[in-house]
Amino acid sequence: MEPRSAPGPDAPTPPSGTGRFRGPDPRLSLVVAMSGITVAALLGAFVSARLGALAIALTLAVAGTWRALAPRATQAAGIAVRGKGLDVFTYLAMASVIAFLALTVPRLG
Repeated sequence: MEPRSAPGPDAPTPPSGTGRFRGPDPRLSLVVAMSGITVAALLGAFVSARLGALAIALTLAVAGTWRALAPRATQAAGIAVRGKGLDVFTYLAMASVIAFLALTVPRLG
């Protein structure tokens, strides 16, 4: 097998600035999710465990909504795991359970 060479001058190139995907940057969903987890950890450590748990629930709800509304899995990079329906159900169910526990567990903080 021959090694591939760089494309010649006749090879089509994408318009500058568009990259591989059209639409929103697919990495943004992962950045939003990781930012939410970081904020939740800081809230849980320095403010209260209840606020940290609610921030986790909110992050999961945002990820589930993003996954539900993203037209392609490539626009939900980092949060697309299985099929869209299963992902959305899992994110929203876990957000509900964590929010319920955060609001009902006594002496959580």
